[in-house]
Amino acid sequence: MKKYVKAIIAAVAAVGVAGSLLGFHLGYAKTTDETKTYNIDTNGEPLKVAVISDLQLPDSDSKTSHQYESFEKTLTMLKDKGMDALIIAGDFTDLSTKKAWSSFKEIYDGVMSGSSQPVPLFIMGNHDYWLNSFFSSFEIATPAKLQKRFTEYTGEYPFSHKVINGYHFICMSSSDGSYDKSYSDREWVKEQLDSAVADDPFKPIFVITHINPENTAYGSDEWGNKDITDILKDYSQVISISGHSHYSLIDERSIWQGSFTAFTTQSLDYIELESGKFNGSIPKDAYGNSLADVLPGCLYMEIEENQVTVQRLEANTGEQLKNPWVISAPFGSEESLGKYTDKRADSNKAPVLDSDIKPVVSEITDINGKTQKMISFKAAWDDDFVHSYKLEFQDKNHNLLKFAQCDYDGENINDEELISEVLYFSDFVLGLENMSETAELRLPKNLPENAEYVVITAVDSWGAESESVICPL
Repeated sequence: MKKYVKAIIAAVAAVGVAGSLLGFHLGYAKTTDETKTYNIDTNGEPLKVAVISDLQLPDSDSKTSHQYESFEKTLTMLKDKGMDALIIAGDFTDLSTKKAWSSFKEIYDGVMSGSSQPVPLFIMGNHDYWLNSFFSSFEIATPAKLQKRFTEYTGEYPFSHKVINGYHFICMSSSDGSYDKSYSDREWVKEQLDSAVADDPFKPIFVITHINPENTAYGSDEWGNKDITDILKDYSQVISISGHSHYSLIDERSIWQGSFTAFTTQSLDYIELESGKFNGSIPKDAYGNSLADVLPGCLYMEIEENQVTVQRLEANTGEQLKNPWVISAPFGSEESLGKYTDKRADSNKAPVLDSDIKPVVSEITDINGKTQKMISFKAAWDDDFVHSYKLEFQDKNHNLLKFAQCDYDGENINDEELISEVLYFSDFVLGLENMSETAELRLPKNLPENAEYVVITAVDSWGAESESVICPL
């Protein structure tokens, strides 16, 4: 979800509200499917469910786009691996145009042709409710129209409840393309949840939404939805599966347990992370190259009577990113919900930064041909991975310096509110095996001329900080 265009969100939400009113009157009444039951012969193997999200297929006929190739490769990999069901947790498209949806159908039908079809567990994301401006598309983005388009190209309805080998999967689209208030179908969802509990109170219930339940998995603090959390918190055996945030599956915070279990799915397109880092929420290296689209991610679940195993995979290749998550029976019990809680931070070890890191400041030329300054030093070590670095600057008397904040290209952001530290994402989004032994960080252009020392601190994904190292610049 291209969240870096945050300035348009308010406008999009306003259009969504207006569209909702039009959708009510022009009506696509068939948004909810009847509960369907499937009995699949797995030959004694676990039920295998693949999970992808945020395809972001562009408004284009091109077959060479990164998004087109990523979806085609990933779907092929999952077909070869074998799947009884396929979850696509929304944002099939970047904008819900006929070209984008035609790309989806072309890829899906082409890859899956001649093979047994997995049970589809599809929902709409916020992008699937969006269109270009009227003068670009000559269409008005009413929810009714775009729900109907979703059904036309996928064969599915925005809301569905499917029972596969006794396991309940509740597919809950948002009702429009806005964010915070778009999950309003509480009564329908609760009816489905109560039905699943009545059927078997000891089995996990899988609930699929595009937006994360608020304050659960990594990214849900910035991009989660409170309404979803309020619904699910009363059903401890729920396993919530969501997309939207694009946050990395490498980070262990991508799974959360509290009153239920929740995990996020990353993206087949690009990785996006939390705001507040100098090299951007869609991280760049010191030269300005994007790190975000190198390692698309997906999930592969194996569901058994006594456990659910969730493999984290590099989407295009199927290579494992890290060890699987394992959710064990009795599902929804205090024991089962105690493994992936926020208490994991209590036993976490802080990163280690070598006291002799030998920093070097050099001039580089970025991808736009602009001269920049870069500091490079021996990367820190962590028992998991170094998530980020913090740099502070001192004068010759070791006084902490404050200066105006600038963006990555050196343009001032705010001259009145001074900052005293600069935060950077590390290169972990490239994959743990691809992290460099040397950290390379672009220095801010408006660094004070009297800066003579740099204070370097490594930070892990739980926020634990290394001992700081002070070095001359």
